[in-house]
Amino acid sequence: MEWETIVKLAGGITGLVAAIFALRKFYMWLFPVRVEPSASLNFDGTKRDSIGAEVINRSTEPQYIVECSARGTYSLWHIARRHLKRPFLRPRLYPNIWYHGAVYQLLDVEPVKLEPGQPLNLECELYEHPLNAMYTPYFVVKVKLSSGRTVRSSKLQAPGRWRYIGRNELNNEIA
Repeated sequence: MEWETIVKLAGGITGLVAAIFALRKFYMWLFPVRVEPSASLNFDGTKRDSIGAEVINRSTEPQYIVECSARGTYSLWHIARRHLKRPFLRPRLYPNIWYHGAVYQLLDVEPVKLEPGQPLNLECELYEHPLNAMYTPYFVVKVKLSSGRTVRSSKLQAPGRWRYIGRNELNNEIA
């Protein structure tokens, strides 16, 4: 092997490693926190059902969480069908197609500082009231950071009993 070939090979490897680190840094800039949604059910009546989220700071810098909320959403197929029914809907009305009206706030105090690698568990209890029911099959958790970036979790299936919140007491009072 000649020295030129070795230098070209070393330059190619160095360029590849630099590109990998640059892509990783861009990905960490794009998604600085990871959000994992959760749902807890209580069947014995000692406490209420709750929507939760675990927020983990993946970046090397501290992050400030300004807002964290959960909203009911639909499947991708259902959203696509609704968009096809109304193809000329104004873009400002898209959240009406994507999400249900109820918003569950998971963060009470503002803002919360997350150090690098620090997890934060947030939770919101669901009270027995008809306006608290979740009529969608899924829910998603959104975290808004102080930088203005919004990070969204993956969809998690909502328990079926959340559709009937508040109706059981109402039916018992009527009967």
